[in-house]
Amino acid sequence: MKILITTLIISCSIFAETLSFGAISTVDKVIMEKKLKPLMQCISKVISKDLVFKTGFDYSDTIEKFKNGTYDLGFIGPSPFVIATNNTKKKLKIIVGLDNKNNGNFHSVIIVRKDSKITNLSDLEGKSFAFGSPKSTLSYFMPMNLLKKNNIDTKLSHFVFLGKHDKVAKYIIMGKYDAGGIKESVAKKYSKYLKILKRTKNVPDFIIVASYKMPDKLVRKIQTALLKPEAIKIAKSIKSSATGFKVRKCHDYDELKKIMLRVNPNSLK
Repeated sequence: MKILITTLIISCSIFAETLSFGAISTVDKVIMEKKLKPLMQCISKVISKDLVFKTGFDYSDTIEKFKNGTYDLGFIGPSPFVIATNNTKKKLKIIVGLDNKNNGNFHSVIIVRKDSKITNLSDLEGKSFAFGSPKSTLSYFMPMNLLKKNNIDTKLSHFVFLGKHDKVAKYIIMGKYDAGGIKESVAKKYSKYLKILKRTKNVPDFIIVASYKMPDKLVRKIQTALLKPEAIKIAKSIKSSATGFKVRKCHDYDELKKIMLRVNPNSLK
């Protein structure tokens, strides 16, 4: 009886007229939905289902909804993907990842005000530092990993989490914190007021995923559509630096998982 009920729940989700498309909103929700609209329209046409944009209250809530299958499809960052697929048999299915001139990889940067006297990482000793979300790849795990490797993390006066990349940039510009970790595109957006102190190592870019409930046949159908040359425009609507989509495998995120555990041993819980 339990198996039958579970089967019915899965069927009701996959064969419903409308499916949910989840995303962690790294920017304003309205802007995020607009960026993802061409992608959602493409997928909707491929699978003949309407898609509704969804996002959680915060990173943790959104990750949990990816993990438990609340979202049928979605757009997710590398660290949230690692967390959502950790210690579960009901794993998200990777459809494709964003591609770019750096083989589908990206990095974050540590930034300070343009008029700051801080010129290298060692100058951060005794200074304050701002991160985005504690579950963010580019605004926490990668910059913190860089600080740890240079033995600076324990020498900061203090650090805070501000949620979004733009907020980190704005608070540093206002002088509320001495330095911060954000994605490079945001740093460039405020380049008139900020300078890049250091770049982190590369990690795989964001990915488009399907719930564990999604039939493999549909996953492959969507993947085929997004790997076509004409899908480049869709990728660029998400990120202007994108050059299309590429095939991604779960093992592509093994190194990131090690970094996350190095930064915070409890990060995958």
